[in-house]
Amino acid sequence: MQTILFLHGALGSASQFDSIISKLNPNYNCIAINFPKHGDNSIDCDFTISNFTDYLIQYLENNFTEKIFIFGYSMGGYIALNAAVRKPELFSGIITLATKFNWDEEIAMHETSMLNPDIMEQKIPAFVQQLKNTHQYLDWRELISKTKNLMIDLGNFSPLSKSALQTIDVKVMVGLGDKDNMVSIDETLNTFRELKNGSFYLLPNTKHPLEKVNYELLIAHVDSFIKS
Repeated sequence: MQTILFLHGALGSASQFDSIISKLNPNYNCIAINFPKHGDNSIDCDFTISNFTDYLIQYLENNFTEKIFIFGYSMGGYIALNAAVRKPELFSGIITLATKFNWDEEIAMHETSMLNPDIMEQKIPAFVQQLKNTHQYLDWRELISKTKNLMIDLGNFSPLSKSALQTIDVKVMVGLGDKDNMVSIDETLNTFRELKNGSFYLLPNTKHPLEKVNYELLIAHVDSFIKS
């Protein structure tokens, strides 16, 4: 049975994938993990793409003797591809959803401007409460601060350059929703075109949040990719 490892996005956790995994589990061995200081993961490290990539590689090397598939949502997809640049032998394939590939200082400033704890408490109190309930080892305000620093670092240096993407031998399928207001179709298509063994998918009438995705349609794409 093929194994699929699920990687969450910024501010997210492994529990985001419960509904998807419940639908895939009869046919696949599905596992979801938390990055350091997310969810129930007590491991501490600076929030950087490099450190989270190191964590993923170490997890794979410690827990699997065979290649596996990765499903990476948003930041999780970025980290999976970054790991594939360094250790392609660990992967059977990588599927990304709603992963932002274009980063520079201006984009990072725009994205981090929306991560204001005081405004978030006023405007989206339910989401703030979700952060408090989900992340056991880090105060939600500190989680926001560390995530902002990660994005700023990514704006200063984006490791998934064109030349880096061109070195990935693993088969990769990149995708997003057609109504995603954070990730553009163009940047996702441009990433697909740099991949040696890439494919692209688009989910209709779909916004960025994972909870807004049509799981049945997404699972059909995942199933087709793994069996191809």
